[in-house]
Amino acid sequence: TIQEKKAGQAVIAAVVSFEVSHSESKRAGFGGGKGKAQMSGLARSTSAGSRVRSMAQARVAWYSTVSAVSRTPVSAQLWNLITGRKALKQNATRPPTDFVPKSPADSRVSIDLPLASDPALKSEYLSFRGGVRFGKILEDLDLFAAYTALSHCDDGNPETYPHTLVTACIDRVDLRRDLTMRQHDMVFHGYATWTGRTSLQVNIDLVASDVPDRDALQLSGSLVFVGVGRDGKGMPVNPLAPQTEKERRLCAEGEMAQARRKYRKRTCLATSAPSDAESDLLHRVMSEGSLRRGAVPMAETRMQSVHTMQPQERNYYGKIFGGFLMREAYEIALTAANAFATGAGGGRRGGCPTLVAMDDVTFNQPVNVGDVVSLVARVVYTGGNEVLLAPAGARETGLYQVRVDIGIINLGTGERSLSNTFHFTFLNRSPEAAKDGACLAVPVPPVMPSTYKVLVCVCARARVCKERGGGGLQDEKLV
Repeated sequence: TIQEKKAGQAVIAAVVSFEVSHSESKRAGFGGGKGKAQMSGLARSTSAGSRVRSMAQARVAWYSTVSAVSRTPVSAQLWNLITGRKALKQNATRPPTDFVPKSPADSRVSIDLPLASDPALKSEYLSFRGGVRFGKILEDLDLFAAYTALSHCDDGNPETYPHTLVTACIDRVDLRRDLTMRQHDMVFHGYATWTGRTSLQVNIDLVASDVPDRDALQLSGSLVFVGVGRDGKGMPVNPLAPQTEKERRLCAEGEMAQARRKYRKRTCLATSAPSDAESDLLHRVMSEGSLRRGAVPMAETRMQSVHTMQPQERNYYGKIFGGFLMREAYEIALTAANAFATGAGGGRRGGCPTLVAMDDVTFNQPVNVGDVVSLVARVVYTGGNEVLLAPAGARETGLYQVRVDIGIINLGTGERSLSNTFHFTFLNRSPEAAKDGACLAVPVPPVMPSTYKVLVCVCARARVCKERGGGGLQDEKLV
């Protein structure tokens, strides 16, 4: 019942409150076992991060409990590091007032991901196809980015409150290589590349160890966080002060990314009408696309799952961990991508989907323990759509995009509210070529929307693809 749900949430809140206060009341040297921050060579950092690492080794991470145990080994390490960093401010009495300029190098942090050399870790990340279970990489990436942002925001003063950091959006994640377990260990690197008054952008690189620089980068991404104080209002963050030419270039790119985010928010199709050119595009989708042989109704690509959120998936603040939601979103997107690539019983196509990028991820509201959430995935844009709408001579590609909406269902009223939206771009590869690591694309047909709401999704993705690549999906950077 609704009363039982509210009572359960109250119990969880009380447990979280007890655990946090219990953590703040302990001193270094007590406890042990699973509570200790087990560094084991995984975590490494520079400058201020080195101090945190040494303190965390001597201090007990009391809050790890079920939350750290439920995470991947790397995320559990990060969880303990975040707890250790916050423990340094356990006696804080006031909000920060001095915001020290930092360079990207000052808060740069790294953490190892030894997929090739650690058998236990390899089994944790193994997918049913024998490759890397990428949803778990996304889970680690989210928490690592949060730790990087916390490192930048830290003022080093034990008397000031730490920042509460909320993920505002994931701007872009690009896969540069196929992630495998056979060849190299990997390392996450994180650093800040843009700051506003209360927000900052963090860039994440996943690189292969002992590989020439030109081939080392496996994945790159950028996430935006907002600092919040104990009063629930925005808390200023340390400004960026780049010192080298490379850092100045990275910060300039961060400024450009922020300008793009502002423009997209101002012209979002959810709140403003399409342009005249886009209205013509929408008309062509409905009038010409429905006549094209092999077009797939968008409703046929839809997949849905429903979950009740459990306390094992909560974060430090008692909400559901964003990395868990990201993993769940990716895995249902991959299922929808597989069904679309193979034809799911219709025998229309043949292919093996490979993730190329994730972009335009928004976080509208947090998910609470006990909430019932639905994940809905559908293919919203393909290389076939692009050929249909492009000038004569455009070539088909095997690229297509899957949108995942995470909604919160109110069981009392039946109302639904949107929590998160994710967009994943997949390449439909030839199954035979994929076995050898080749990127031979299999063309995919267009998808046809049946309502104006999903029709706008096609228009929105066409707009984003044009912005990202200049020429749409055809210009996506592939291996």
